[in-house]
Amino acid sequence: MKKYSHHVSDNDIKHIHELSLRILSEIGVRFENEKAIDLFRKYGLQVVDQTVFIDEKTVMNCLKTCPPTIEQYSTKGSVTIGNGSRLNMPACGCVYVSEDNTIRRTENRDIVDLFKLSSTSPLIDYNYMDFFPDTKHFTENQKMYASTAMMLKYSPTTGCYDPDTFRVPPDKLFDETVRSINLIRRFEGVEGTDKYVNTYCVNSLSPLCFDFAPLEKMLAYCSENQPIWITPCAMPALTAPHSVYSTLAMTNAEVLAGIVLSQIAQPGVPIIYGNTSVSTDLRSVILSIGSAETALMIFATVAMADFYNLPCRTGGSLSDAKDSDYQAGAETMMTLNATYEAGADLILHAFGIMGSFNIFSYEKFILDEETARFALRMCQGINTNEENGFFDIIKKVGPRGSFIKVRTPKIYKEDFLLANVFEKHDPNAWHVNGDIPISKVAADIARKRIDSFQPPEITKEQNELLDEFIPIEYKERI
Repeated sequence: MKKYSHHVSDNDIKHIHELSLRILSEIGVRFENEKAIDLFRKYGLQVVDQTVFIDEKTVMNCLKTCPPTIEQYSTKGSVTIGNGSRLNMPACGCVYVSEDNTIRRTENRDIVDLFKLSSTSPLIDYNYMDFFPDTKHFTENQKMYASTAMMLKYSPTTGCYDPDTFRVPPDKLFDETVRSINLIRRFEGVEGTDKYVNTYCVNSLSPLCFDFAPLEKMLAYCSENQPIWITPCAMPALTAPHSVYSTLAMTNAEVLAGIVLSQIAQPGVPIIYGNTSVSTDLRSVILSIGSAETALMIFATVAMADFYNLPCRTGGSLSDAKDSDYQAGAETMMTLNATYEAGADLILHAFGIMGSFNIFSYEKFILDEETARFALRMCQGINTNEENGFFDIIKKVGPRGSFIKVRTPKIYKEDFLLANVFEKHDPNAWHVNGDIPISKVAADIARKRIDSFQPPEITKEQNELLDEFIPIEYKERI
């Protein structure tokens, strides 16, 4: 019995797959990139203007060449993506920050502090550093590669090294993307090898389109045989049709179309099947990420990835709340528990995200870590081996006895998760200790964690390689 089968049946998966194939063959997917169109034509697929029509045989043949797991190499510790790896990544791409009961624009210091918080997290497995909002004093190299270089220099773990290519002219985008991959290879000392050193997230442009820049970067990654995530984020009734089923089928068609292109360009290039499509609040016409339908789409995304035997990216601590309040907690537990229960392999926005992907919260990051610990414990289930039965202790204590007098065995700490942040004391004790709200406790923990950050050791040669890409204020420390 699959871990998502109580929400998504085999019949559901079959229907989503079959409707996707019909969409691909009868409606097609638009690719706004002539290199991609040329590849499709040479492969023998029907192309009308920029719309490509893909048959079932082509889809299934291309899926066969995708590996089921991916090992990304790093001297800091390689990671395997796949087989229910549940690799957590931090929030990213936030325009605003929630701090001290106010919402403000994200600043450069927030990019560094979020990176420090992620780097000191016991639950972040796959790191990331976001782009800096203020780059007026950066050189051109620093505008593009600051985050990549700082990740390489300062992150204690491996992750996704994403260069900021938004300002790169279209004719230089392919070469600059290849350059970024080779920078990582040089840092890791694996030039001339077939090791995977980075991954790239390609977002389709729903409905049924891929635009130029993501395709150009995707083809660069294919040329260097580096893993690619293909991840739609559609809004039902706006950029997707009007039901969970039809939204899943249409976005699945987008992912399959991207997979076909990748395997035509570079057979065997690793693919991470993604989908972050959610709900739409038509009263405000805004993305609604903290919803029951989001949880269902998380289950379905992992189900489809398993159906195609691919690693999966979906889910996270998703919430539309604007503060670390009851709404944030309820929505986060709903989506994060679905993410872990389904067994997603790569989880972007695992901690700290809210406000429909627009707001980062330091307090929520810490509270999300706590939520994740409880959700992961639930995934472990109940251990019913003989040792955990404690028959002899039950016999010794007997009826109306007390187990408090028995020495607490080690198994208790393994079987019962103790809260690190959530308030569990007697109400009087909490009052005597100052009635401190949980958000204040979390904010204090976040600040202490940020202040505790220590950079990893790198070699002199690695430091010199990165020097030109790092802004002056971050060259020696962050």
